[in-house]
Amino acid sequence: MMLRVFSYALMIATVFIAACATPTSSKDDNATSNALVKAAQNLERRAAQSFAVGEFDSAAAGYESAALVYETLALPEPQARARLSQARALADTGRVDQALALVTTLLQTPAELSADALATAYGRAAALSLDTDLPKAQSYVQQAAKVCANTCAQSSAISTLRARTELAAQQAVAAVATASAALAAAQNNNDRANALRVRAQANAALAVHAQVLPDAQQALAFDQDLGFATRVLVDLQLLQGASAALGDTAAAARYAALVQRAVAAAASLRGEAGK
Repeated sequence: MMLRVFSYALMIATVFIAACATPTSSKDDNATSNALVKAAQNLERRAAQSFAVGEFDSAAAGYESAALVYETLALPEPQARARLSQARALADTGRVDQALALVTTLLQTPAELSADALATAYGRAAALSLDTDLPKAQSYVQQAAKVCANTCAQSSAISTLRARTELAAQQAVAAVATASAALAAAQNNNDRANALRVRAQANAALAVHAQVLPDAQQALAFDQDLGFATRVLVDLQLLQGASAALGDTAAAARYAALVQRAVAAAASLRGEAGK
């Protein structure tokens, strides 16, 4: 991990050294700025690749480096995007408090963010607060919805978050309805997968296992296509539980085996990344 962090820092340092080596014209200054932006975008792409295979520490380091580059250029919008991604990666390493601190810092300067970025920040804060402070999470969801007003790109994601807060508040019937609305509003497969997964979780809480299976199967297909290993694991666990509850022991055993292999493979990948 330290090697990965060093490589991120080295990439940025190389660009800065090249930028400062000789006097530049206005045209050269533009080229340098473009080079820095491209370097930050490359860092984000590499971080996203790390995140997809469960290398969350490396992903967090990459997003942080990208955010710092954007900050040197006084570009608050892409900086916020990188910080929000960093927060998600940090949360997946277990550093939820640190992740939430990053997001709340962004929320202290809302005027610097677009409506979409601000709604995403409130949504990320809600997700990070969900397990420890449900009223706070509910408040963040309300603020996200107010910013979005059902017109921004995050509309479906915010509804899915509201469904998650309802499920956490043991309002599973309401969560099913809200997740269904989120699914209807979804404009991409990521939002569809999340809405389907939460609706499956709500139906599992209601012991409506026959409804869990199709939603979890669709979510699994989307998540596999999107390459989100941690979400695939949740989908498989939902399918295992629903199959067992419905008496399909063969399917339950098959999904259980897939869960075990997925967990082992993720651990192996993390071990390789740490070498």
